[in-house]
Amino acid sequence: MNFYECVLLLKPTLSEEESSSVVGKFEKIVVERNGTVHAIQHLGKKKLAYELKKERKAEYVILYIELPNASDELELERSARLDERVLKSMILKRKKLVIPQTEGSSEQAAGADSSSEGVAEVEGAAI
Repeated sequence: MNFYECVLLLKPTLSEEESSSVVGKFEKIVVERNGTVHAIQHLGKKKLAYELKKERKAEYVILYIELPNASDELELERSARLDERVLKSMILKRKKLVIPQTEGSSEQAAGADSSSEGVAEVEGAAI
């Protein structure tokens, strides 16, 4: 199994239902490919460093997923490119999946020590 972090930047003008439907679409793709969605982290609306498609802000969503084939990643990328509600996406492959337990994970971004406090790890052999 391959572990991934899928970062989506959604249009800030989307309603709660619309952003949930975008995330649901990606969840559906993962499940159809016999994958697993371990966690979804909504980081909220944040200001962008530069404009993307004439937008200054974006809603950040991170999906922590597991897919059986590396080729399944291509379908996620394709869907993100075709969906006009997604400003930008990035899919990162990980050797083991590390899922932050806190909603904003500001403690870890602020330079907390490297202990595994507040972090859940998923390894390939354990599943």
